[in-house]
Amino acid sequence: MGSVNDSMHSYVLRDLKNMFSPSEGWEIERAPLCGDYQVSRKRFGTTKRYPVNVVIASEISADDVENFNAKIITAEAEGLKFDYPIFFVPSGADVAAVPGDAKVKELKVLKVENGEVLWWKKTHAEN
Repeated sequence: MGSVNDSMHSYVLRDLKNMFSPSEGWEIERAPLCGDYQVSRKRFGTTKRYPVNVVIASEISADDVENFNAKIITAEAEGLKFDYPIFFVPSGADVAAVPGDAKVKELKVLKVENGEVLWWKKTHAEN
């Protein structure tokens, strides 16, 4: 399936706003230079900035991680400084390739079942 498509943006933005409240000064923007999104806030002379990559696949591959890191390095060469990266993935995705310094956030509207990404709009109790 690959990277984020337009139908997922509203769900990603909703989850980002829950993590980084705009009322607390966080700015969320689409940022193809460093990933799919960039979240930032300037406070007391210090800017916190997080690159966000959305991968809609059953597994985050080493290539996905390498491509994201390459974008971050390119953006840092342009003068941006980042804290840890954030990956948005479907619930149950294999994230073994994601480095330990990165955060992983599951998109609850998608889940991986039998190796396929499925639309899972409502959370159901597991039996």
